[in-house]
Amino acid sequence: MFKSFIFTVFCALTLFADMAWCQSAPPAAANADEIQVLIDVSGSMKQNDPDNLRIEASRLLIDLLPDHARAAIWLFAEKTAVLTASDAVDQAWKQRAVKATANIHSRGLYTHIEDALQTVLSQGFTGNGNKHLILLTDGFVDISKDIMESADSRERILSELISKLRQQNIQVQTVALSDQADKELLEKLAFETGGWAETARSAEQLQRLFLKMAQKAAPKDTLPLTDNQFSVDSGIHEFSVLVFKKPHAAPTQLLAPDGKKLSKQSLGANVSWLESQAYDLITVKQPLIGEWRLIAEADPDNQVMIVTDLKLQLSEIPNFVGEGESVEIKAHFTDQDKLISRADFLSMLDLQLSQDQLAPVKMPGLSAEPGFYGLSVGHLSLGKHLLRIVADGKTFKREIVAEIQVVATPIVVEKQVDTAQRQVSFKLIPDLALLDPAGMVVNAVINQAGQEPRMLAATEKDGVWTLDLAGLPPAATTQVNFNVMAKDRNGKPLEPAIQPLTIDDSWFQTHAAEPEHTPKSETDSPAESTGAAGPGHEQSPAVHEINWLLVGAILLAINLVLAVGGFFIHRLVKQNQNQQHQQLLERLS
Repeated sequence: MFKSFIFTVFCALTLFADMAWCQSAPPAAANADEIQVLIDVSGSMKQNDPDNLRIEASRLLIDLLPDHARAAIWLFAEKTAVLTASDAVDQAWKQRAVKATANIHSRGLYTHIEDALQTVLSQGFTGNGNKHLILLTDGFVDISKDIMESADSRERILSELISKLRQQNIQVQTVALSDQADKELLEKLAFETGGWAETARSAEQLQRLFLKMAQKAAPKDTLPLTDNQFSVDSGIHEFSVLVFKKPHAAPTQLLAPDGKKLSKQSLGANVSWLESQAYDLITVKQPLIGEWRLIAEADPDNQVMIVTDLKLQLSEIPNFVGEGESVEIKAHFTDQDKLISRADFLSMLDLQLSQDQLAPVKMPGLSAEPGFYGLSVGHLSLGKHLLRIVADGKTFKREIVAEIQVVATPIVVEKQVDTAQRQVSFKLIPDLALLDPAGMVVNAVINQAGQEPRMLAATEKDGVWTLDLAGLPPAATTQVNFNVMAKDRNGKPLEPAIQPLTIDDSWFQTHAAEPEHTPKSETDSPAESTGAAGPGHEQSPAVHEINWLLVGAILLAINLVLAVGGFFIHRLVKQNQNQQHQQLLERLS
């Protein structure tokens, strides 16, 4: 009976633990990255994209989307219509999407960007993963023949929709096709949401820009491509070479380590070849180990993307950096998503970082964090910069390329945090050499989960604008978007950009409060505390007396069993992980 009771309790605890784990772990689909694409099909595209190169660019983007992400493609003009419904990306979805791109046209009457954004906000994003919105347009907000209606629509995008995009943590990547596009609006959408903005000087650039947007939305592991050569190691299961071609270029070829040439006409069973007028995308599964060579004209946008368990990982790098700020680069390696910190593996590694065309700089290991390498990049000039991190492990190489933009900061934001009151005070100090403080207006849009966005006006005193946020709720995030209207010293209207801020519990140095102990009243009697009857009443005998000593012993025994079992399981997992790392090192050597 005693053994049976212990077994029952143990099973119940195990069942409850499993149920709790299942309830706390959301399904994989809910955490998948989501990518929504909006493509302008207004009539002006006839002039800016006469050959409808949006089709080829969209097909390249589709092929670069990662499996298991959720994606959709929309067409917009006066209305917004789905081209390819939102679903998990796999080969079947890609085939349907590529086929659907034939319906991309240039027959729309207007350019209703507000409706396009609103449609995707309400219908496109459904999960909890990273969210990216890619927007391609060639024009201004244009919703009717009445220019005031269009102006009002543009203002709603700036004052309302950007806040909603930030509330849902949606990063917006924008591509302006032509100089007639509203680049100020598109850049504002990108900056305020932490996305990215590009301008295509011609439709021929769309493929390259869509490649860049795909890398921003879903970065891929890559290999260094030097002098059209790259090295494949045993940890690579598949690689895809993207080759951009010029008109009338000779057919692309690949030279394998065994000397065999691969071309569109001579494919192996493990090779697939996507060919278009502007690019080739060659995928090789289970490739031969060794040096491969690309027989094609060199191009800085050519790259080798890989599928591998051995990955070079970077900490998050912001797309936008304020002038004078430094960028902290932190890198590490993982095998099957587990950190590699073994000294014998790390001793083989050499990590270097290069900025633009400058000579590479060695990234040192961080003594306080075994397995991590770090470097601070500062003194960056205004504009866009290319950062390239290359890891050389003697028998393997990995590469990550990141692009950032340094933006001017004519307004400095200082903060003061009151931990006890959970209050944050901001001071906005303009650079008087650049801005005229007369008539300057500073507003902030405050976003909190489950609440409608609210706008607050900063107050000015002695040339400094202040904003106070009091009583910020715990365990919640508050997003602050600043909108500034000012003039430069020559009287030209400006909207200085200020990076949005996200306030969370890390801003407050909270400490767990000591639990309050309420002493019993001296008048409380044992009878009252146990619910016994008062004088003149007989206490009813207990029907089932509980042996609390026995229950305590049972619980202690269960905890001992779980602790000992957990210890041995931990040792087994650790030994298995070490064996996997040792096998990895043996493969790479």
